[in-house]
Amino acid sequence: MSRADETAAQPTETPDEAQSTDCTTPLPRRFLATASGPVTRITDHSDKTTERVRADISIEYSIETLEEFATFWGFRDYRSWKRAALEALLERQEPDAVTYAVDEDDLEEWDITVDGRVEAFAGLVETMADYTGRDPSWRDAIPHQIAARINGLTDGRQTTDDVLTEFADELHRAELWGLGAHLALLNVRHAHHEPIEQQAATLARTLSDDEVSR
Repeated sequence: MSRADETAAQPTETPDEAQSTDCTTPLPRRFLATASGPVTRITDHSDKTTERVRADISIEYSIETLEEFATFWGFRDYRSWKRAALEALLERQEPDAVTYAVDEDDLEEWDITVDGRVEAFAGLVETMADYTGRDPSWRDAIPHQIAARINGLTDGRQTTDDVLTEFADELHRAELWGLGAHLALLNVRHAHHEPIEQQAATLARTLSDDEVSR
């Protein structure tokens, strides 16, 4: 488990509950979390000594199940979204003998993004639409807003495009999530012959700003 110098703010929901069960639902296409920045790596040795080393590390982590998607989806509402996402990623990196400390100055230097191709967002919603024949208790591992969307899909109250639009709209506004959500939203609106000029212009400005900042 990783540790940090400050506890992340608690969300209104608890998507990390998805990690407390062995019930997992594979996604047809992955989302990818990438992160890089400074840490203090703390290693406990067998001779009961502790080594503390400053390091810059990079992380690349594949999100391949609906339950893990729910975990990172939930961070969009955290006030301390960056620390929450970083702690989740660090916990997945190394065995228990290695932990990390990340102070506030370190945290400012971290770049963290979760992203997926348009096809990943489409595959997510297709998986939700096919979420039938499972033990109802499996849904307890998923935040209620996602479970409600599954229910809406399976009982015909929502279409896959409805749910895809909802996910893309909420995630393209979140600092943690990358440009894939913007593109997924553009794609579904274009498919329905909705105006996309203003959003396309906003996306173009975002891409231009990103290129300048490099």
